[in-house]
Amino acid sequence: MKHTLIASLLAVATALPAAAFSQTGPSRAQVRAELVELQQAGYRGTTSDATYPSELQAAEQRIAARNASQANDAANSGSGPATSGSSASGGRAAPAQEIPGFHSIYFGS
Repeated sequence: MKHTLIASLLAVATALPAAAFSQTGPSRAQVRAELVELQQAGYRGTTSDATYPSELQAAEQRIAARNASQANDAANSGSGPATSGSSASGGRAAPAQEIPGFHSIYFGS
């Protein structure tokens, strides 16, 4: 009994640090890609702390405007999914030929 208790406590103690290192945020590659995108939008992280929030927000707004422009261009390019319209799929099929002696399940109703 004592050995199983010690073994189970040891297993739990070794499993806890592994769970603490599980990744929940963005990956390193995603963060680097975001930094490159901010730098391309004109953000430089070397300015004073007093202008940091406004410069970062301005760069993020430029990125959002550029992404919206690209999405608008893609929507008007003629490629991509249709945004409106209808389809003829799923219409009623022609009735099957009747076999003599057999009736529809709705016969007589």
